[in-house]
Amino acid sequence: MGQGRRALAALLSIAVAVVLAVAIDEGLGVASAATKMGRVLLADDVEDQAKIVLEGGSGSGDGDAAVSLAGEQTGIEAVPSWFEEELFALGGAKSVRVSGEGGVVGFSCAHSAESEFSQIEGELTRKGWVESETGIEGCSVFVKEGGVCLWAMVSCVPVGEGASVVVQCVISED
Repeated sequence: MGQGRRALAALLSIAVAVVLAVAIDEGLGVASAATKMGRVLLADDVEDQAKIVLEGGSGSGDGDAAVSLAGEQTGIEAVPSWFEEELFALGGAKSVRVSGEGGVVGFSCAHSAESEFSQIEGELTRKGWVESETGIEGCSVFVKEGGVCLWAMVSCVPVGEGASVVVQCVISED
């Protein structure tokens, strides 16, 4: 893959990670997620952007109650049966949220973001996934041929003493 395509893939991955983090964060509704995404993009620097995404920022003024996203399911039992076989075991995952078809799985864990990402990265590599780094610590895109899931972006960010993990998958239509 050429330099330009890698840079474009990295930028796309970052944008998708931010959108997913905003959408999954606390089960925000679409309007609230869009408002929060706008605040993230208008923030002056990366530190402010991270604060808005992870903590809600200061003076958000949304007032929106947390509501489930359309088709969202919660709990470890909502994770598709193929997820662990093709990707990785969720082990000590807490606060699990899954999009309707399993294309997005988010959860929190007690491990550090660095430790959790390293563990996930190792398991994916053992299962034949090829990593493409995004240039963002704790965020990579993984690809493989065959199976239910063909592409996965994994993002692990620190939250308090633990981490928040978002996995976006492209599911095969076969």
